[in-house]
Amino acid sequence: MQSCAGGNAVVIGGGYIGMECAASLVINKINVTMVFPEAHCIARLFTPKIASYYEDHYESKGVKFIKRTVLSSFEFDSSGKVIAVNLRNGSRLPADMVVVGIGIRPNTSLFEGQLTLEKGGIKVNGRFQSSNNSVYAVGDVAAFPIKLFGETRRLEHVDSARESARHAVAAIMEPEKTREFDYLPFFYSRVFELSWQFYGDNAGEVVNFGDYSGHTFGAYWINKGHLAGCFLEGGSKEEYEAVAKATRLKPAIEDLAELEEQGLSFALKVSQKPLQEAPPIALEGPLCAWHAIAGVILAASVAAFGFWHGQRHKRR
Repeated sequence: MQSCAGGNAVVIGGGYIGMECAASLVINKINVTMVFPEAHCIARLFTPKIASYYEDHYESKGVKFIKRTVLSSFEFDSSGKVIAVNLRNGSRLPADMVVVGIGIRPNTSLFEGQLTLEKGGIKVNGRFQSSNNSVYAVGDVAAFPIKLFGETRRLEHVDSARESARHAVAAIMEPEKTREFDYLPFFYSRVFELSWQFYGDNAGEVVNFGDYSGHTFGAYWINKGHLAGCFLEGGSKEEYEAVAKATRLKPAIEDLAELEEQGLSFALKVSQKPLQEAPPIALEGPLCAWHAIAGVILAASVAAFGFWHGQRHKRR
């Protein structure tokens, strides 16, 4: 990265990894152009309104966005060093560095016909046991039950990878003391001087709150008459804890206009209610590309240990 200072970097992908890599490159005095096929950044989570805030902030730092197109090919010099990328829309971008941050698809081919697969991953129970109870799967590859929403999901984020691994190890080592996993989906990022957290599910109607031209704002997602998810930028530790607890409580919402007027104070008020048998809220540090890789490696390690542990007990 230091050798490219003052040069040009092209970041392919507009998700977590792409956005965080772009911020790091800018901080290291590299000119950045981001390329992705979606209409706005972090499209799987952000609404257009939320995305617009972050894109404007990135542009104020000098980042350029090229949307609704994808990488077509690379160009290299005689030594094999990349010098440019070509896009499907016909554009050519000079590049001293290219970062491809387009996410992953779990490779489950090894387990086809051996384990039950679902949602693009390995289906597990609340203890992260697969259909073969001697094989455990955690992290990005695990499709596990989300008790809060009554369905099975596969989550791709470092917090889920860490917490699922911890729970699987506990289930292996102390099965009689380990309850079913009860996870509140949690995503977060810190870039430049910004910091946001999201809890729950981004399904249903969106109610924005706060000042989107300022430093603290957010959004609620209301699904089937109940709070399903909450996004908050620029919150304090106590405010993040409040929106997490409010999301887990799933309060009924009758008046969207009133909810918008109350804004963050709604979550702060709701969070004062008791929460039965809820796990403590863990606030993590910033995500980086290597966290996701570490989560996948940890997932494979725990699955392998679970298989060995099961076989060892069978031999006894």
